[in-house]
Amino acid sequence: MIEKVYAPNLHLFAFHLWKALRDDGNNRVTDANKLWQKCDEILENLHFSKRLHLEQYNFEPSENSKSLPIAEKLRYSGIPITGKVYAKCLHDSYALAFNLRRPEKENGKKTEEVSLNFLREINRNQIFLPKFVNSSLGQTLLITAFIPEEFKQSSIEDLEILAQKCLEKFIPNAQQLPPLKNQGELFGSPIFEYDNLSEINNLSEINIDSSDLHHCHILIWLFRKNQSSEDFIDCYPKFIDLFCYRNKVITDYQGSLKQYEKAFNYYSKIQGEIKSLNEFLNQEITDESFLNEADLKFLKQKLKALSQLDFTYSQTLRNLKHYRNTIVINSKNYQQTLKEIQRKLKEKSSIHSEKNLDFFSAFINEDSQYFQERIKYQLNYFVEGSTLVDRAIASIRGITEIEQTENQYRHEKREQENNYQLQIQILAVGTGMSAGGIAVSSSGLLVKKYSTDDPSMTFIISVIIWFIVAFFFYVGILGLAWIFKKKKP
Repeated sequence: MIEKVYAPNLHLFAFHLWKALRDDGNNRVTDANKLWQKCDEILENLHFSKRLHLEQYNFEPSENSKSLPIAEKLRYSGIPITGKVYAKCLHDSYALAFNLRRPEKENGKKTEEVSLNFLREINRNQIFLPKFVNSSLGQTLLITAFIPEEFKQSSIEDLEILAQKCLEKFIPNAQQLPPLKNQGELFGSPIFEYDNLSEINNLSEINIDSSDLHHCHILIWLFRKNQSSEDFIDCYPKFIDLFCYRNKVITDYQGSLKQYEKAFNYYSKIQGEIKSLNEFLNQEITDESFLNEADLKFLKQKLKALSQLDFTYSQTLRNLKHYRNTIVINSKNYQQTLKEIQRKLKEKSSIHSEKNLDFFSAFINEDSQYFQERIKYQLNYFVEGSTLVDRAIASIRGITEIEQTENQYRHEKREQENNYQLQIQILAVGTGMSAGGIAVSSSGLLVKKYSTDDPSMTFIISVIIWFIVAFFFYVGILGLAWIFKKKKP
C-alpha cells in the first residue's frame, strides 16, 4: 500500500472577472482585485512572509504578468517548500496560478519521499477550496506527485486508491469530497478527475438552494516518469489558459441554470395571466353590452401585465442565448488551446500523438456539448411563451378595437337617428305652419260669416283656424314618418 509520494505539488488555478459590459461605460467590476486579496490571505494563512500586493496596481491586459517566488517552511512540520505565485490577465479575466511544492532536489541532492499528510498541512484551513477562494469564474486544483520507484508499475486500480487517499488527505471532510468523474492518461502518466458539478445541477433541478455548494474541480496526476512532469512544465502557461476557458464554460452554464429558473417562473406567470384572460373571453357576450367599463379596465390591466412580463421574459431568454454563445466561444478557445499544447509537444518530439490529450478533449466532446444542447432545448421550450404573449396581446387589442368600432357605430347611429327626428320635426312644423297660413288666407268666407264688429274676435277666429290646420298637418307628417320608419328594414 502506497503511503508516501515524491515531490508532491499543489497548483491552484483560479479565475476572476475584472471587466464587464455596462451602460455607464465603466467596465471594471467592483471587486476586480478580490482574487489578489485572496492570494495574500492564503499566504497569510500559511504564515508566509511574502505578499503579492497586486491590489495596489491597475493590472491591465497590456501589462506583463507578475510573479512571486516562494521559499518557506511549513509551520507545523517544518518541511521546506518552494513555489511561485503567477498572476496574469486573460482578456476580461484575471488568472492566478498558485504553486506549492516539495522540491525534487535540495543542495544538489534528491529529496526524500514525504507522507501524504503533507497535503493536509498545506490545506489545513481549507484555504485552497472554492468556498474560501470564491473567485467569480471558478477554479481548478491540480495535485501532482511522483509515484515511488517501487510502485511505478502498480495497477491503475492501486493508483486510483492512492489518488483517493491524496484527495482525502487534502480534504479531510468527507462531505466536501467531490466524486471521481473521469480517469485516464496524460503525457504517459495516470490522471484522475474529481468534480461535483453533477451534484450541484441535481440540486438546481429539484429546486434546492445550492448556493452554499461550490463547484469543486480537482485533478490528481501521478507521474510515472520524469517526461510527464517536464511536458507539463513546458506547457504550463497554456494549461492556465486551458483551465480558464474550462471554468468559463462551467460558470456560463451555471449562470444559464439561474436564467432557466427565472424563465420558468416568468413562463408560469404568463400562463396564469393567459388562463385568466381565457376565462374572461369564455364569458357570454350580449349585443346589448359588449364590454362595460369594468371589462375594459380588466383588459387594460391584462395588457399592461402581459407587456411587462413579455419584456422581462424576453430579457431572460436573451441572457440564455448569451450564455449559450459564450459557452460556444470559450469551448472553441479551449479546443484551440489544446491544439497549441499539442503543437508545442510535437515541436519537442514527434512521438506525441493526439491521444495524449484525449483526457482533456472529453470535456469538449461530452460536457460542453451537453451544456449547449440543454440550453438549446430550454430556448425551444420557452420560445412558446413569447408566442403566447404576442397572441394574448393581439387578442386584447383586437377586442378593444372591436369595442371601439361598435361604440363608433352606435354613436353614428344615434346621431343619424337624432338628425332624422330633427328633420321630421322641422318638416312637420314647417308644413303645419304653411298649411295653416294657406288655410287662413283662403278661408275669407268662413271668417266673414263669423265676423263681428270686434276686430279682435276676427283675429282669434283666424288664429284658431291656423292652429287647427297646422296641428293636423304636424300630426299627419309625424304619423307618416313613423309608419315609414316601421316599414323600413
